[in-house]
Order: sequence, then structure tokens, then C-alpha cells
Amino acid sequence: MTKKYLEFEQDGVKYNLYDMPKGFVVKGNLDLRGKDLTELPDLSDVVVEGNFYCSMNQLTTLKGAPQKVGGHFCCSYNKLTTLKSAPLEVGGDFRCYDNQLITLEGAPKEVGRHFDCFENQLTTLEGAPQKVGRVFNCSVNKLTTLEGAPQKVGGDFKCSDNQLTTLEGAPREVGGDFKCSDNQLTTLEGAPEKVGGVFWCNGNRLKSLLHLPIMQAKRAINCDDELAQKYGISKGEFTANELNESSVYQNEVKIYKLRLQKSQERAEREDKAVADIKARFAAWQAQQAQKDGPEK
Repeated sequence: MTKKYLEFEQDGVKYNLYDMPKGFVVKGNLDLRGKDLTELPDLSDVVVEGNFYCSMNQLTTLKGAPQKVGGHFCCSYNKLTTLKSAPLEVGGDFRCYDNQLITLEGAPKEVGRHFDCFENQLTTLEGAPQKVGRVFNCSVNKLTTLEGAPQKVGGDFKCSDNQLTTLEGAPREVGGDFKCSDNQLTTLEGAPEKVGGVFWCNGNRLKSLLHLPIMQAKRAINCDDELAQKYGISKGEFTANELNESSVYQNEVKIYKLRLQKSQERAEREDKAVADIKARFAAWQAQQAQKDGPEK
């Protein structure tokens, strides 16, 4: 049987990637793009200080991938359905877009820069990294929920072109833009609490902009023109300050807060009524126990 051979050179020494010394450190990048690979050499005991590229192959698994990559890890344009055996640590970008992923299980728990999983077959974000330094992009999938998404993203969060009917599970804080365009949203309930950049929600079924995140006054909001006109704004691109000055929006927020207050008060009354019933029942049980006395 012919031994597999894939040459790698470092410091003037040539190595076979199918027979690497354990603990070997690649000082720069390791580029395996476009080599028609159906599987990776066993590099699980190799550390890559730079970038690791295995894009544009025929991979169906990441078995054998290095478990620590200091720069970017790029496995796009393959036939992956899972990220099992992906690196545990990635200092730069993690790019797994344009595969056939149905799950993010196996993804790193933390990514230093971008996490790009767009253009796959994802229906859930369970298994996604919980800390992303810059951009998280899960657009163009089949997501119906954002449950499993990281709760804090340093840059943009993009979830456009999915089948979302709710924003529940979205990050609580987004440092850059939040883009949820072209979904099936009827409400912004569940949106992040704070967005540092532009808030995009055009191409949905929204009838209201209630539940918008806290935004700087001059930051832009993008929605459909028809929805903007409801608030007396001519076009669907305007600032948070313009919206806050709309009397229609002010009245809408006021009504919502009153309803919320009444709902909370009703819940408190119901809780008190249940507590009173429990207390009376406990008192009755105590009285019965005294009447019956100790068993003889």
C-alpha cells in the first residue's frame, strides 16, 4: 500500500503531513486549500501558530484537524455536516460557511474574531461559540430560533435570510450592527438590550417597532418604508432620535408600559391569592390535627 505524502517545509526541513511529530509547532500558516482532500492528515497533535486553511476540498469530517490554531481556521466550501473534531481554541476567525452543516456541535467555545457559519442548513445555533470577539454571521440558513447564540458579540450579529419568527435567544449585547432582515418576524420581542451600530429589521412582517434595543440617538434604524410611515417618517432609514420624537411611537410605548404594569399587578394579586389559600389550608390542617389528637 502506497504511503500518503503531503509535503510541508519549515526552516529548510521537509515534512510529510501524514507523519508529523507529536507536539510539532507550525510557526506560520498551514495551507491545504484546493487539494481535493476527502479527509485531513492526522494533525490533532500539531499546533498551528498562524492560519489553518482546508477550504475548497471534499471534506465530510474535520477529524485530524489541529486542536489549537493561533490565527484563522477556514474550512469553507466542503461537504461538512458537523464541526466535530474542530479546534478547541481559535485566536482569529472561524470560517465554516458554504458547507452542509445541520449542527454547530463541536465548534470552539470561544473565537477571537469572526465566526462565519452562513450558507449552511442550520435549524439551530445550539453548540455555537459563547464568546465571539467581532462578527457572528449565521445568515442564509433555516433558523427558526436564535436559541444557542452567544449572549455578547463584540462586533456585528447577522441572522438575515432565515425563517425566524422570534428573536428570543438573541445576544443581549451587540457592539456593532444587528441585522435580522428578511425573516418572518411579527415582533421585535427578544431583541438585544443594547446595539452599538445599525439595527436592520426590513423585509419582515412587523407592524410595530416596540422592543427596540437601547441605541445611541444618531444610530440608524432600517425597516420597511410602510412601517416607518406609520410613525410619520417618510423612509425606512432613520435615526433612533427621529423615532423617539414620533408622537405615535411615544404613545405606543406608553400604552405598552401601562399594559405591562397592569399585567404585573394582576400577576401579583394572583400570587397573593394563591399564598392566602395555602396559608388558610395549612391553618385548617393544623386545627384538624389538634382536634384529632395523638393516635392511641
